Amino acid sequence: GPIYRTFCMINTFLERARRSAEFRYDRLTTRYRNDRLDQQFNADRPAMLDRIDQCITRGVGWLGPQRDVSMSVLYCALQTLRHTADARFEFVRAQMDHYRATINDPAFRVVDRDYDDTAPEVANLPSVMDVRPYFDVELMMIDTAWADLRPQPDILKRLAAFDDDGGYGSTHIVIGALILKENGGADAAALDALINSQIAVIAQSNDQTARAEDLFAERCMVLQWLGLHDLVRPSWVVRLMDRQLPDGGWTGRNIPPHGQSNQHTSVLALAVLAEFLHHHRAKH
Repeated sequence: GPIYRTFCMINTFLERARRSAEFRYDRLTTRYRNDRLDQQFNADRPAMLDRIDQCITRGVGWLGPQRDVSMSVLYCALQTLRHTADARFEFVRAQMDHYRATINDPAFRVVDRDYDDTAPEVANLPSVMDVRPYFDVELMMIDTAWADLRPQPDILKRLAAFDDDGGYGSTHIVIGALILKENGGADAAALDALINSQIAVIAQSNDQTARAEDLFAERCMVLQWLGLHDLVRPSWVVRLMDRQLPDGGWTGRNIPPHGQSNQHTSVLALAVLAEFLHHHRAKH
C-alpha cells in the first residue's frame, strides 16, 4: 500500500545518502588509512604472508569444487595457475573440461586457442547467450579473442571506447589488450599505448575506496597481470582478506546471490592474493 511504498522510498533515499557520504569520506581519507595498513603489514610480513596463504586455501576450498562456473572463473584461475604455478589452482582444469563439454561459448578461446565454436560437437551445445547472456564489454572480449582469425580493423577504437576512468571499462580495456597481445590481431605498439593510458587511473581509483569488492579486486588483478606488482599496495590485499566470508568466498555489492559468496568476486580476490603471495615470497 501507500505506507509501504513511502517506507521503501525513504529507505532508498537514506541508503543513497549513506553511500554518498561513504564515498566522500573514502576519497578524503582512504589513502592515509592505507598508509597505516601498509605499515602494519610490513611490520609483520611473514605472518601476513602466511595469512594470505591460508585465505587462498579457504577460498579454493569454496570455489574449486564448483563445476557450473562462468568463463571469468576459468580465465582468471587459469591465468593465476600459469603465473604462479600454485597447484591449488589445478581445479580449473576440471572446470574447463566440464565447460567445454556443456556450453558453446566463443569466449572459450581465451583459455584454449584451438577452440572451434563451429565444430559440430560444439555447435550443437546450448549457446552461452541462452545460458548466461554476456554484457557488451564481455562481448568485446570475445571479439579480441578472435581478432587474429576474424579481423576487425576498428577493434582498438572500439576497445578504447570503454574507457570509464578506472571502472570496469578501464580494467577490460587492459584485459582485452592483453588478449590481443597473446592471440594477435592488433598492433603491439598501439596495444601498449592503450594499456599505458589506463594504468594510473586504475591504481589511483583503488586508493580512493575502502570497499574491497569486485571492481577493487579486478583493478588489483590487471595491475598484477601487467607485472606492476609494486603498484598493488599491501593495504589493498589486507582489505581483501578482511572481506573474505566464513565459507571462504567473497561477496560483492549488487552481484547475486546478494550478501553471499559469488564466483566472480571470489576468483578475482583469489587471483590477487595468489599473485601477491607468489611475488612477495619470490622477492624476499
